[in-house]
Amino acid sequence: MTKKQYLFCRLAVIVLLSFSISTSLSLGNYYLPLVFMLTATAALYYCRKQLKTKDVLVDERDYQLAGRAARYAIFIYSWLGAVGTFVLMALFDKQGGLYIVSQYLAFSVCFLMLANALIFRYLSGRGK
Repeated sequence: MTKKQYLFCRLAVIVLLSFSISTSLSLGNYYLPLVFMLTATAALYYCRKQLKTKDVLVDERDYQLAGRAARYAIFIYSWLGAVGTFVLMALFDKQGGLYIVSQYLAFSVCFLMLANALIFRYLSGRGK
């Protein structure tokens, strides 16, 4: 498979995945998108394995830029989530719907920070 065929394969898988997910969600089926995502992941993996080129697909600078972007995204989401949590908790009752949203926001910020710490620890240990 050439690089051009590989890029076409990726595009075709993404188009089929988005069409399949949007169709199944509009029909009210919420389990099929999981199957579609797993199938698309396997198809992308297969396309990548069939690629017979030595061309550079990504640059080292892309990974460095992606790491910086992820760091800033985590920082911004964490700050906005924490502020949003405190504001929603202060303004609304413990029985209200927005209080529940504040709890969701708080737990999502905690999960994101824990996932980041665990993945960072795993990746830094793997590099040794």
